[in-house]
Amino acid sequence: MDKHYDNAAVDRLYNRIWGEDIHYGVYLHEDDSIELATGRTKEVMADPVPLGSESLVLEVGCGYGSTARYLAERFGCRVVASNISETQLEHARERTRGSAAEALITFEEADYHELPYDDNSFDCWWCQEALVHSPDKPRVLAEAFRVLKPGGYAVVSDQIFRPDRLDPEETRAVMARYHTDRLSGPRDYAEMIRNAGFTLVEYRDWQEHAATHRRKILDRMKDLMPELREEIDPDTLERNYRSWSDWADLARDGKLGFDYYLARKP
Repeated sequence: MDKHYDNAAVDRLYNRIWGEDIHYGVYLHEDDSIELATGRTKEVMADPVPLGSESLVLEVGCGYGSTARYLAERFGCRVVASNISETQLEHARERTRGSAAEALITFEEADYHELPYDDNSFDCWWCQEALVHSPDKPRVLAEAFRVLKPGGYAVVSDQIFRPDRLDPEETRAVMARYHTDRLSGPRDYAEMIRNAGFTLVEYRDWQEHAATHRRKILDRMKDLMPELREEIDPDTLERNYRSWSDWADLARDGKLGFDYYLARKP
């Protein structure tokens, strides 16, 4: 799996630009801040899920722990927040320490391709813009199905490219970045979810939010560039600026989207 986020310079850059959430936002107004929009995403994704104080949630690819904290604080549920990046896990623990959610959250290193948890253990499996990094998405979804209790919910949002709209050069660039030889579009995701055994309850195409979010992230990086040059090496800055600029163009042109799936284990 991709260890991109364990690079110290990359981690610093994401901290400065993306902040608390390494996630896409849902924008109701053009002037919504990145922070307001990413907070709204968690609310919209969680609203249909019947969580409460007796619920046990497994989050995979938990980033800096913002979603785990949100779910624990809003619903009083217990959350196992997992990640393969020890760097991000350490940030997550630090940011959760002393919060109202601390007693309800456990941060653990785990690979979502092979989860170290028993069958039928969780009420909810949550994966927020992390599936894009997997070279074997069906295996990840099979693991989600395995660890969920019957009737449990899988909550997924992801950055999804549109293979039918990408030109050959764009396709090569995306596959190189995500270390894969196959790109999956929105219909592929729905098919993989069903093939894992789930019933697909809800789907939302948030393409316009992807375009807005990518533009705002790039604009913030441009604004902070003088400060970033003092903190981060030129190679990391140039490489990520080029990548984020390309992704902003793809989102603007409808070639990169942001999609939400809610599924349930029968």
